[in-house]
Order: sequence, then C-alpha cells, then structure tokens
Amino acid sequence: MENVKINGIRLNKNYAQVIQKDIDRQNKSCIPLYQTLSSKGINMVSMISNTMGNQSFVSGTITLKHLSQIAHQDEFRAYHPTVCTISIYPHHYRLQLLGFLLSLLGDHKLSFQNLISSNAMLTFVVDQTDCAAVINILSKNFDLPESHAPFEQEENVELTQFLKKKYPETRATYVEERIKTYGIALESDLNFCSYLFSFNQLAEYGQKIQFREDKFFHMSAYMATPGQAHLFLLTKKAMGLPACQTCAAELLNFYGPHFGDRHSIISRALNCLSEKSIPVLHAACTGASIGIILPEGTGKDAKMALRDVFETP
Repeated sequence: MENVKINGIRLNKNYAQVIQKDIDRQNKSCIPLYQTLSSKGINMVSMISNTMGNQSFVSGTITLKHLSQIAHQDEFRAYHPTVCTISIYPHHYRLQLLGFLLSLLGDHKLSFQNLISSNAMLTFVVDQTDCAAVINILSKNFDLPESHAPFEQEENVELTQFLKKKYPETRATYVEERIKTYGIALESDLNFCSYLFSFNQLAEYGQKIQFREDKFFHMSAYMATPGQAHLFLLTKKAMGLPACQTCAAELLNFYGPHFGDRHSIISRALNCLSEKSIPVLHAACTGASIGIILPEGTGKDAKMALRDVFETP
C-alpha cells in the first residue's frame, strides 16, 4: 500500500499526563479530574474520559508547570511528568487512514499515553524521550507535502505578549458566561466499539481495515498496560470484527474559538449533561474540538441541554 497523504505533523513539548483510574460513579465525593483542574483554572490540551464498561477513567494532558498543583492528591493514581503531543493533520477520516496508522503503531511497537481524533487532527501523547523516534517513523511512512513547516515551531514570545495585551480575546484565561462555538453537530445511528489489543493484534487489525473506504467518526486509545492498547472506535456500521464491548451510540461534536487554550470548557459540558442526568459513554478533546459519545436516543436531549452553557450561530 502507498504511503497515506497528510497535511503535516506538529510537535509540542513540556507537558504532563495525569490519570485518574477506577472512578466510582456512585461516590459523590469522587471528583473527576476535569472538575478539579477547572476549579484551579488549569487547562487540558487533550483529554479522554471513559465510563463505558468497567474501565472508568480520565486521562488529561496539562502544561508541566501546573503539575505541582495537583501532584499529591490521592484520587490521581498516575503521573507522567515529561510528555509531548504529536499531531498529524489528515486529508480525510476514512478507515484507510486509521488502519494504516494502527498497523504502523503495532508493527513498530510504538507506545503512547493517549491517541485522540478531532475535527482537524489526530493527536498522540507520548513520552518526551520517544518523540524523535515517533516523528521519524511518522514522517518516513506518511506522505508529507514539500511545503511542510518544521515539526516544532518556535514561539515568538515578545509578539505573543503584545497580541495578548492588545487583543484581550486572545488570552487563554478569558471566561464566557455562555461559551461561543461554531455549531454543535449531532450524528446518530452509530456503532461504538472498544477493543483490547497487543501490538501484534493492533497491527493485524489495522491491516484488516486499511482497505475500507468507510468513514470513522471518532477514535481514541490509551495504553492499558505497557504491552496492550485499549482502542475506542465510532463508525456508521458495525465493523464485523470481534470487540470487547459494542453498543449503539450518538456523537455530539463541536469546536470554538481558543478551545484548546482555555480551561474549563470540557468540564462545563460534562457537568451540564450530568446535572440533566444524561449519561456519557466517552468524551475526548484535543485542539479546539470536543467529542461526546452518548447512548442511542439521548443525543437530542443532550444537544438541547448544552445550549444552557454553549452559544451556537
């Protein structure tokens, strides 16, 4: 198979991964990680939250300088203090792309903390010591444009400070009573599956799906153990391949100005649905995009509920 075309690769360093495992959903005193970070004004640049099945957890990526504010809280069971994010920008979200990527990860036994899709990109969270090797494999196996910018772009600190001072709306700390979005989309009649794979099984699964033209609507993954990846995949049709769990689902997907730079947005969305007693199977965010996966038949109520918190065009 020819290399799959992508628009680029982007590297960002100096993050920490915080993981809250085995969340007791019946225990009101168990505060989800996203609520704790919101109360402290700490932004997550990416997050996976899962309540499907027996594996309830939240895994979030924060700026390294904020880790000391939460490092000694008992409910957060695991920390990885030196991670980076690597994002690829695909041309499409067909299973061909995903299969190629999963096959690549399995064949090279590439370990990662999280892997999350959004409207515009697929983001890896990996140990910072592994970032050069991961980028090398991705850049060699994907077809990048000749005009591709440097993987790690340097920030002009002086210019950034000037713009934040002159244009307050560019500040990541600003808070809106109702958060502006570019719209909230609801996708229904979807199939949500979870899989547990060794690296070899991940490569085999990727090979099986990489010649399919079907679209996927969301995917996320994390390393359940050093040698096992837990994959979550949302598609229109059942994949016809054995899964750990599967259910009918709906997807709420939305993005807005500076979503990736501002704290509390994912927390306010999930808190809103919780207050309305609307169950959430899975939620993820990266960049400026948020995806919330719901049980079949709850999407319309959830979309209506979010209007209390989010403003749509």
